[in-house]
Amino acid sequence: MYVAVLLALATVTVPPPLVPGGCTAPAAEHEGAAGCYLAGEMTLERAPPSLYWHIVEFATAAAANDEAARHLWSRVVTTHGRVWLFVMGGKRIAIDGSRMRAVVGPMAVPPGDTATVRFLTSNFPPGMRTRVHSHPGSEAFYVVDGEQCVETPTARHRIRAGGSFIVPGGLHMQASAKGRRSVVALILRPDALWSVPEAGWTPGEFCDR
Repeated sequence: MYVAVLLALATVTVPPPLVPGGCTAPAAEHEGAAGCYLAGEMTLERAPPSLYWHIVEFATAAAANDEAARHLWSRVVTTHGRVWLFVMGGKRIAIDGSRMRAVVGPMAVPPGDTATVRFLTSNFPPGMRTRVHSHPGSEAFYVVDGEQCVETPTARHRIRAGGSFIVPGGLHMQASAKGRRSVVALILRPDALWSVPEAGWTPGEFCDR
């Protein structure tokens, strides 16, 4: 009987632990820490059906803030030892005094008068992965360094440093076998849970390698 109980316990599937920070703890208080943290939020009013996420790097926070004032939807974030200006807008935007890192999009904007953008900063040591989850909107990543892995029930992707990727919605899991740092933008309905743990699908071993 005792052996049977041990064998039963050995076969129980335990979900991976939550990523430290849960993508909700303030990023400013956890700079350099492993996990996922909230770097800022922004409200979009009467936005078009899709937007592009402009990711630019500045030498100083003062210069980034001066440029941010020129744009309707912008946010300055200091993370990963760098000063970033995130601007949501059309595909082509003139941004002065910066080093453009990426223009990611188009990202779908949920219908309605307002939407919310959540900016996250993430630092995964080797082997860290998220639980399977979904968001009520599109999620975009920009990999600062290392390599990001994303798996969905129908696709698998690896994104290297300097690359970006959009998860339009649905079940997915993120991981990094060798470690990576990234910044993230999610465009969401303001009245919905921003992240929902999901069951019914188990990722394979693709992101473990």
